[in-house]
Amino acid sequence: MDIADYVYSMLREKDVILLNAYPGFGKSRIAVTIAKRWINDGGQALIITRSRAEALQLCEFTRQVGIRDRVSLFLGRESMCPFNARNSKQCLLYRLSGKCRVRKTEVSSSVMTCNSLDLFNDGLCPYEVNEALAYQLPIVISTHAYLSSPELYGKLMNIINTWNKPLVIIDEFHNVAAGLEESVSISIDELRQWASHGNDIANKLLDRVGNYTPQREVVVLRRFDIDDLLKGSELINDKVIEILTHFGNDLCAFTYDGKLVRLRCLSLKPIHDLIMRSQRALFLTASIGRRFSYIMSIYSKPSYYVAVDSLPREYRENLSVLSIVDVEFTHRNRLLREYLDIVNRSIKVFIESSPPTGGLAIFFPSIEYLDSYVNQYAPPVWGVPTFVLRNSSEAVNAIGTFKESARVTKSLVITYAQNPIGEGVNFLEQELVGVMIIGFPLPQYSQWGFLKSHYYKRLGINGFTTTYLFPAISTTTQIIGRLLRDLDRHKKVAVLLDGRFYRYRRYMPKWLMSRMRPMKLLQFLKASLWR
Repeated sequence: MDIADYVYSMLREKDVILLNAYPGFGKSRIAVTIAKRWINDGGQALIITRSRAEALQLCEFTRQVGIRDRVSLFLGRESMCPFNARNSKQCLLYRLSGKCRVRKTEVSSSVMTCNSLDLFNDGLCPYEVNEALAYQLPIVISTHAYLSSPELYGKLMNIINTWNKPLVIIDEFHNVAAGLEESVSISIDELRQWASHGNDIANKLLDRVGNYTPQREVVVLRRFDIDDLLKGSELINDKVIEILTHFGNDLCAFTYDGKLVRLRCLSLKPIHDLIMRSQRALFLTASIGRRFSYIMSIYSKPSYYVAVDSLPREYRENLSVLSIVDVEFTHRNRLLREYLDIVNRSIKVFIESSPPTGGLAIFFPSIEYLDSYVNQYAPPVWGVPTFVLRNSSEAVNAIGTFKESARVTKSLVITYAQNPIGEGVNFLEQELVGVMIIGFPLPQYSQWGFLKSHYYKRLGINGFTTTYLFPAISTTTQIIGRLLRDLDRHKKVAVLLDGRFYRYRRYMPKWLMSRMRPMKLLQFLKASLWR
């Protein structure tokens, strides 16, 4: 039976299904196929994916299966507006100035909604058209960002509440499975202004951070009453109020790093509410292996786990995953010259043994460690075009250039593990033939992480595994998953430079664990990796 047929048959029996399959398997196409069958059976479907780019890709898939005219692309105003208007006020100013020439206020429900520029050239506002049609069409495509915003999430729930047979599909579910996190920074000057208007919490925070410079971010206020925050709140950042009203029933805390106070919150409520309101829910992921499927127990409805555990044979033959087992890069040792030299020698071997054409990517566990390495060995010159990406905006601008270079010559990108190119960017053919991950990408230990760990423990699941190990395994899976496109035609190599990858291999998806080969550092430094 085809996997889409199987999943759809199970949706008739199970309230919640979690489908885990390797990157590149076609989960997004499955989402669209399932949505089409659901609406043909009289239902409505909300598909939520990670980013705007992936939402547009889903829209293209709906065109390919003949249902594009039944889809609304429900994204934020800034994402849909050709001029990136952030709010209705800015939108109005653009129209009054003549910059925006939207002139139509009515549209037929058969309009193709996925191409913003086509709508705009036809005299329509892409954002307003899609928002209006979201209440009329049976399929709505949105992004994870809508789950974190009280205003946008409220709009989604208003739409679902009008449906008689709602199906919720969340793609890239590993990004939100353990809850939604949001934070907002608050300067000391802002706190002083709030305190001057009689805000009790601002006074408490000022007392606790005064003349105090922590070495790392610490929790300075954990338990507080939201009503106390609202007293004298005329000058409080609207974002603070939004976060607390949206997340405040779960886990919130104020932290301080010596410069800024941050309000951090974690909430399960948006996902919980979607599950409870929908008739059925389908969650798609590449990073929630069987050992992490326990996370689903924190939600109110039981889930049914479906896994695609094996790569096609031609993929398995062309993928090598080398795990260096006798070195670890920890916070204590990784800045030592000895360990930076190991990194440099390993990168050199990785580059020199690779094919003459193709892209290579090196991922450091953090921006700070990346900077330490680049500053120590700057400029990194190995005779190949090199791109150093320190933030997401650099990735957006440089990734196209990197791909073009990799198609004609050996090319290198150096970045950090959480950079967007590690998830959601497709590399075709030889645009990426090798990745190296330096250091096991655990989230940094912190008091906020400690609070999260205890919060999960109170919910009945493993706190350390959920807070630290799950994100590390997920990041690793996604990065190696960048190699899986066109793997049947090209030999590709992943190098995991830290003994903890192999130690925790049983938490990896089966397709990845089965390809991991342990290797000692000296053996690696002499190896011909692509042979």
